Amino acid sequence: MRLPPPSYSPFRLVLTWAWLAAAAWLPAQTPPAPADAILDETRALSDETRLQLAEELKQFRQDLKYEGWLRTCSFMPTGVTVRRQAQLTRRSWSGTQPAVLMLYDRATGSSAISFAPVLWERYPATDLVETIQEIRRILADPKLTLDERLTVATRSWIDRMRTMESVRLKQSLWLQRSEKKFGMAVPALLAGGAVIAALFGFVSRRRSANADRRFLLPEVHVGARFGAAFGGGVTAEVKANAAAH
Repeated sequence: MRLPPPSYSPFRLVLTWAWLAAAAWLPAQTPPAPADAILDETRALSDETRLQLAEELKQFRQDLKYEGWLRTCSFMPTGVTVRRQAQLTRRSWSGTQPAVLMLYDRATGSSAISFAPVLWERYPATDLVETIQEIRRILADPKLTLDERLTVATRSWIDRMRTMESVRLKQSLWLQRSEKKFGMAVPALLAGGAVIAALFGFVSRRRSANADRRFLLPEVHVGARFGAAFGGGVTAEVKANAAAH
């Protein structure tokens, strides 16, 4: 006896499509941010290592004033790359705030590190690119266990970010000091320039006044002495003439 083919009602078809859509949509959702900044979905880290890294990431957040995350996973949604998943996770956990997130996909052995856009503006792009390359090199090292690779890679970008922040703060402080010294030097230079200009003007006026002066020798009439045509004599004469100096 042949059974009739099953009949599908429109309602059951709608439920089936809804279930399939949900099954495809749910894996792409990002889990909530972990309290200790580490989401180890593959259990690649030992308990001791996780505690150590969690403490180092906590200190990192306190010192640099922005988030640092570590995530490992064993499943990637269809059509989503590791780099894209790292970006999505960082945005989900930190939004637009400064943050760094390192993601390792155990299924493919690939990794990515995502920096918030504000960090690309804060630090040199060459330093950030070198950090990305260094993390990839460490995580691809076959001589280390996965626990060791994740530990070394996490500490590597922590140290690099600390160095970049330290350099940025020193440069900012140097600029502030330079601007302060320049601001203090400008009034002194202006005052000195004003004094020099005043002295130069005074000297110029004195020279101009002296150039206009005329000194006239008085005409002395001396009588003949002993019949000589040009005999000498002694004469004293004082004139009060306003026109002659």
